[in-house]
Amino acid sequence: MWRLMQVSFFFSLFLFGCSSETTPKRLSLYLPAPSVAVQAPGHGSVFSRVPIQAVLVILNDTGFQRSAPGLRTGTLQHLGERLKGELETQLPLQISSVIYPEPIALNGSAPSFSAVAKEQGVPYILVAVLSSSEVEVFERLPLQGTQQGGGLRSMGLPGYRAENYARMELAMVDGQTGQAVVTTDGQAWAVLERLEVPLASNVYPVVRRGQTQPPIYPNNEEDAYETLRWVSGQDALAQAVMHLEAVWRKGRAAPGEAARG
Repeated sequence: MWRLMQVSFFFSLFLFGCSSETTPKRLSLYLPAPSVAVQAPGHGSVFSRVPIQAVLVILNDTGFQRSAPGLRTGTLQHLGERLKGELETQLPLQISSVIYPEPIALNGSAPSFSAVAKEQGVPYILVAVLSSSEVEVFERLPLQGTQQGGGLRSMGLPGYRAENYARMELAMVDGQTGQAVVTTDGQAWAVLERLEVPLASNVYPVVRRGQTQPPIYPNNEEDAYETLRWVSGQDALAQAVMHLEAVWRKGRAAPGEAARG
């Protein structure tokens, strides 16, 4: 049992290491270069404003090598509403709306979040950048779909294993200056196992994550990859919100300082 726990622990570390290496941070590409004046005179610390009025902007970045395809519009909107709910539950935020811009061409100029804040009539913009990388390899899958005591892999069914490593980056952007006053992120992973030739099966395709998490079964083969990216994305979202909450508590203890996660 201890041996199994050790293997699981080191495997988790390996997966998070892969996530850091294959899914680079993308947030800085959407923000202007930092300036000395992080906040406008008299604007006060973001942490001192309760509740904080903001608009949430969701960006699904796919502009790097080995990037997974972006989520479908409906899936991304579902993720955005989930993020909105988590943020308003865990933090003193009132998010008036969620915006899903068209894919932004990063040609060296950052988008103007100040213009968005002025248009929406809010002091802050909360920017969320979701990105993920993906790799798929051939693998023999257990006949019954179990990961424990499944026998020899060489006797299993021919199939594929796709691994998705997601990153969710968050930034609270001052609507007056366009500068980020708080940044943080979260990372997660999920695995899709599917048969090489689609067959009627009640165990494949299947999406897995941690050893203690129950498997998730996509509705059909067509939804398998979308389910994979949704699962890792929502887990990265939950971790990002947790990190943001920790940064918030730290900022409340030392008001007037910009914080980084």
